[in-house]
Amino acid sequence: MESKAHQELMAKLDRIYDFFRKNEAQDDKEIWIDSKAVCEKLNISTRTLYRLRKERLIGYSNVRGHYRFKESDVEQILHGRLVVPNPETMNELRQSYKR
Repeated sequence: MESKAHQELMAKLDRIYDFFRKNEAQDDKEIWIDSKAVCEKLNISTRTLYRLRKERLIGYSNVRGHYRFKESDVEQILHGRLVVPNPETMNELRQSYKR
């Protein structure tokens, strides 16, 4: 009896381990999003997205006329274009508003 209970417990633990290993592998997969989602994330028009594609500023995949973009590439574009304000300039701007 004890042996059977032990085997059942080990089988359950193996299934739990396989479940987490499978989900962990899925987390490493790249997420692809469609044109509409890209336009919404970047707050741009479809025409602007077309220009980004043509100028090779954003990578994409085209399957049967449907464009897909790596979400990581879109995030990189979004953060790569981030303008960080200069603290001195910000202080000057604040002073000009106080006047």
